[in-house]
Amino acid sequence: MRNLLVRRPAWLRFLFRPGQRLVGVFLVFILLPGTFLGVYALRALRQEGELVRQRTNERLERIARELGRELDSEFQLWEETVRLAAREGTLNTDSFPDIIQQALEKPGGGVLFSMSEKGLEIFPSGALLYLIASTPAPRIPASRLPTNFAEAESLEIEQKDYRSAILAYRSLLDSADDEHRPMLLQRLARTLRKADRLDEAFETYCNLLDLDTIWIGGLPSDLIAQSELCSLAAERGDVAELAVMAIELYRGLTGGKWLLDEPRYLYYSDRCCSWCRESNVELGEFDQLRMMEERKLALSQAAEELLKRPRRILTSETETHLAFWRSNPFTSVLLSESFLGLDWWPGIISAKGEDLDVALFSTNGHVFFGTPPAETPPFAVMYDAMIDNMPWLIQVWPRNPGAIYADMRQKQNLSTAILVFVVVLLVFGSYITVRIMRRELEVARIRADFVSTVSHEFRSPLTGIRLLGEMLLDGRAIDGKKQHNYFKMIVQESDRLTRLVENILDFSRMEEGRKEYRFELLSTSQWLLRLVADFEKEITTDRVVVEGSIPKGLPIILADSEALGSAVHNLLDNAVKYSPGEKVVWLDAEAIGSEVRIAIRDKGVGISEHDRKHIFNRFYRADGEISKRIKGAGLGLNLVWHIITAHNGKVECESRLGEGSTFSIRIPIAPITEGG
Repeated sequence: MRNLLVRRPAWLRFLFRPGQRLVGVFLVFILLPGTFLGVYALRALRQEGELVRQRTNERLERIARELGRELDSEFQLWEETVRLAAREGTLNTDSFPDIIQQALEKPGGGVLFSMSEKGLEIFPSGALLYLIASTPAPRIPASRLPTNFAEAESLEIEQKDYRSAILAYRSLLDSADDEHRPMLLQRLARTLRKADRLDEAFETYCNLLDLDTIWIGGLPSDLIAQSELCSLAAERGDVAELAVMAIELYRGLTGGKWLLDEPRYLYYSDRCCSWCRESNVELGEFDQLRMMEERKLALSQAAEELLKRPRRILTSETETHLAFWRSNPFTSVLLSESFLGLDWWPGIISAKGEDLDVALFSTNGHVFFGTPPAETPPFAVMYDAMIDNMPWLIQVWPRNPGAIYADMRQKQNLSTAILVFVVVLLVFGSYITVRIMRRELEVARIRADFVSTVSHEFRSPLTGIRLLGEMLLDGRAIDGKKQHNYFKMIVQESDRLTRLVENILDFSRMEEGRKEYRFELLSTSQWLLRLVADFEKEITTDRVVVEGSIPKGLPIILADSEALGSAVHNLLDNAVKYSPGEKVVWLDAEAIGSEVRIAIRDKGVGISEHDRKHIFNRFYRADGEISKRIKGAGLGLNLVWHIITAHNGKVECESRLGEGSTFSIRIPIAPITEGG
């Protein structure tokens, strides 16, 4: 039976190629295990994240429930405290919880007040800035006024006879008792000011300030005196005096020294602020009083609203207050949100954990305690709580999620390390695989090109030697002159072959670092002339002439004449090869500083900028039609670079496409010794 050649399918032939085998090994032993490890690590990360999320939510929900129960107990305790105060009928705070006592002691922090048949009782006395209920101020009965008082007022107000009015008021003062004296001093000071007798008016108001306080026209006499003194100081331009009196007046107003109605308080407060800004008052104290006034003003407004319509939360533009009250008689404790948020709420939260943040929302969505973030934080828990029979909303979230996930981070780091290792392994394996494949292909191509080029280079001289030898052996060259020419050509081809072999051997030695140079002192001019003459003899068949300028007396150099001559020979040979149609190449030499410059120039095809960066690399050959027609191994310029570098010199190339090239060699001049 005849043997049949069974051919593999195309896909099998593709898989069993050498390059594809390497790819297959990479896929089986690197890519697949790496993918498996990556999927496993991602799955572990996801499961660990879900587990930590579940545990964190359970912990936060438990804390929110505990916090709701504690707030409910605390609010009920405050409610019971107010109930006991209402039952006893006295504003005694000794039995109050510490936090309420602290709030009442801090200006604007809180107030305890009771409304009964007696009127409005407030504790502490200066907690509110103005009257929040009808509480009449004491006034002097009209029947007790001096007999001539109405006549004096008529002279001042109706007749505007200030001089007579001043005399009348002073006459009344001489016989006035202590009860009427403050009112008469106030009228006298007012009339003196109208009469432009400012110094006397100022002194009179100072006298009024020294007397006991009485109510005049619904205002306390000392408030009237201090206000008018500030006005007189401002009118006289006494800035220093105004600063002292204005801040003192503002201190009394904000401290609750006078309990006025709201319009009058706001009037005097605005005047004080204007005087303080106009004078050189100390800004630090003024700002502190201003901030305290804002807190107490908000507290007064909240108390007024609570009397109109009792409710748990009283919200305004500047402040929110928490109220606890009982009726019959109406008794209430009003606490500032800012005070509770700074002095009470942090302690409640810190007891639950240092790594938590909590916000408490009222039924209308107002944030009562805490500062919720602009965006919902991760793992935040919302809990509906009934606190003192009112619905509230508690939001709890971790302040530092990284601390909560400490254990998870370790596992995440491990899984991430595995992923990174897998990715690095894949990238490195891919890079190595591609690099090896490219290198192998490049080496194979270079090897094939090198073998082909060297074979062709060797074939030409060997073929010539064989043909000439056969002609001499067959006796076809009888003429002695012709025989001499044949022998000469055989010697030239042998030299060419020898030079090719030496170039290859030199390249091998230079690559391995085994090349040895014999440095000696060379007379540069004579050496170059000899080198040019020998080169012209070799290229007589090409009819190319080497021209240039080699001056006599060039400096002596220290060089290996054979190796350096080989480098110059290679550059001249390239100039001839890559100058088709041109019959002249140039070699110029000159001394520049401490160097001798040898330039080989041609008008050939030139070299592109891209190729100039690589022409000194081994096996590199420039692109182009002429380069393809001219055989070469790509070793010549690499040998030139090695040789010149070994001589501590430099080789440079200047070229333009279509205009030719210039290769310059710079060799250091030999140092001059003491013997010359």
